[in-house]
Amino acid sequence: MRYIVFFLIIFWVQGTYAVSYAYITNQGDNSVSVINTNTNKIIQTIAVGHRPAGVVVSHNGKRVYVSNPESKDISVIDTKTLKNIKTIKIGGGPLAIAISPDDQSVYVADWYEDSIFIVDTTSLSIRDKIKVGDSPSGLVVDPNNQFLYVANRDENTIMIIDLFENKIVDTIEVGIAPFGLALNLERNELYSANVRSNNVSVIELDTKKITNIRVGSFPYAIEIDNTANRLFVTNQRSNSVSVINLIEMQNVKTINVGEYPEGIDLHPNNIHLYVANWFDNIVSVIDISNLEVITEIQVGEGCRAYGEFISR
Repeated sequence: MRYIVFFLIIFWVQGTYAVSYAYITNQGDNSVSVINTNTNKIIQTIAVGHRPAGVVVSHNGKRVYVSNPESKDISVIDTKTLKNIKTIKIGGGPLAIAISPDDQSVYVADWYEDSIFIVDTTSLSIRDKIKVGDSPSGLVVDPNNQFLYVANRDENTIMIIDLFENKIVDTIEVGIAPFGLALNLERNELYSANVRSNNVSVIELDTKKITNIRVGSFPYAIEIDNTANRLFVTNQRSNSVSVINLIEMQNVKTINVGEYPEGIDLHPNNIHLYVANWFDNIVSVIDISNLEVITEIQVGEGCRAYGEFISR
């Protein structure tokens, strides 16, 4: 009996930690909806700053960082208590937000100050500020914590920042109004969703060669499926997700979702893809094995969830 109880305890603990949560920013009601992805039910709604947009979950799953453009700050959420534990003032309009692989630094793109703010996650204070291009909108950190990639929407460029020296080391011209970024080190490629040219730029990092792939109208955010060499791209004005085959470098499928899709993130199970639809307040869940929407989750008003919003 003692061994059975021990087994059940171990099973319960493992099951507890196996749950991933989706943290959805709701811009219209200044909140974050917390979704248990095992049940696809909301378990909590957390008040944050004004008009939240960007979001990132720490790699250890202990914190969530949310950008609030109109209150000019970021909210720090403790995932154990599901409470907003700290507000940090950031420039003039924080939007995109990313975190270092060691969870020690949070990078925040300030749309109005054309800068990247670096927040120390121990002191929860600003450590540094780097001037970049016009209207920085997308961020991605490489897994080696060496480079930060920044999309400058109103300059049509991507800047590469050396994180050891916190300085710009390269600038790459892409399509019109780059926004969401994704990095694929297995293929040594960087991807940029270009809102106003309706395409995705595939950048070979060694040669800086660029291949542009046509997608839907107003592509916004990108997610990678490395198991099948695919990209998923939200198209705001097409109300769809484009599926790009990276071997063929072609848009091979369009999945209809809700109205004005923005944030997109792949569940750690590599089966379910979550898409936040800004204008109809739902999150679409896609089964990537058959590329079909299998359920919709009603969340708060104006859900955006721009960033890596699912805990690992």
